[in-house]
Amino acid sequence: MVNQIIINAVNLTKRFGTLLAVDNVSFKINKGEIVGLLGPNGAGKTTTIRLLTGVFKLEKNSKIEIFGENISKHPTKYKRYFGIVPEVSNAYSDYNVIQNIRFSGRIYGIPKNEIEKRSKRLLKQFNLENKKYSKTKTLSKGLKQRLNFCLALLHEPPILILDEPTSGLDPISAKILRETILSLKNEGKTILMATHNLKEAQTICDRVLILNKGKIIADENPDTLRKDFKELMLIMFKFRDRLSENQQKELIDILNVNYNQIGFYELSTNKPLEDIAILNEFVKKYNLDLLDFKVKETSLEEVFIELINKDSLKNRGKI
Repeated sequence: MVNQIIINAVNLTKRFGTLLAVDNVSFKINKGEIVGLLGPNGAGKTTTIRLLTGVFKLEKNSKIEIFGENISKHPTKYKRYFGIVPEVSNAYSDYNVIQNIRFSGRIYGIPKNEIEKRSKRLLKQFNLENKKYSKTKTLSKGLKQRLNFCLALLHEPPILILDEPTSGLDPISAKILRETILSLKNEGKTILMATHNLKEAQTICDRVLILNKGKIIADENPDTLRKDFKELMLIMFKFRDRLSENQQKELIDILNVNYNQIGFYELSTNKPLEDIAILNEFVKKYNLDLLDFKVKETSLEEVFIELINKDSLKNRGKI
C-alpha cells in the first residue's frame, strides 16, 4: 500500500531580523503517522509549527501542501484541517468546560445539535463528564490539557498539532494522553508532536525530526536512529575483588573499558555478544567473580545529545 502524503513542507524559512529561525526546512508526513518534532530550545520547533498552521506568513520560495494542495491559495480553508493542542491552555478561564466546548463549536460553525453530540462523546473519551460544569481556572493542568484535546478534536480535523502535550503532567494524566494519542493514530489521524520528552518520543513516534539551529539534522524512525548509532549498547560490570594493576591494564587493552565513579567498568559497544565473550574469557582466565552485570541499550535521548553536539561542533568549525 502506497503511503498517502498528508503534509508536504518545502523549503520552510523564517527570519526575525538577522536571526534565521528556520532555515530551508523540508519534510513530509504520511497519513496516520505520529511524527515527533525534537530539538533544544531555540532550534526552530515552534516557528516551524507556526509556519505550518498559518500563524506566520510563508516566504517566497517556501511551500506547504495539505492533501496535495498548496495552502497559500486558500489559507483559511486549510486551518480547519488542523486541531492544535498548545502547551498552555487556551480555554477561557471563566468559562466552564462545556461552555468552552460549545463556544469552540460555534466558531467552527458546527450545528448546535452536532456540538452537543460531539461534546458528549469527547467528555466521555477524556473522562471529563464529572467536570462538565467546572470553571476552567479550577482545573488541574492535566484536566486543562484534556480539555485542550476536546477543543482541538471538536471539529474532527484530520491533522493534530501537539505542542508539549504531556509537559508538567502527573504520570496518570500523561499516560492517559499518550494512550489517547495512539488511539487517534489508529483512527487515521496524522499527528505532529513537538516535545522535549525523548522517552515519550521513542515510545510513540513513528518518526522523529530533529532540529538544531533551524535545520533538520535527522529524519528517521527512533529505533532505526538508535540502531544506526555507533555504540548501541552500554555494558556495565563490577568485580567482587579489586583488579591488580596488570589485570586492569589488560582489561582496558582488550575491551577499552572506562571505570566510573560508582565502581563499575563501562563498555560502549555495537558488538555486545562478541565483547561479552571476551569478558567471559578474561573472567575465567583470572578466576574472577562478577558482583554485578548490566546491559543497557542506547536511548533516543543519548542519540539526540550526540547528534546535537556533533552538529554544533560542525557549525562552530564553519565560523
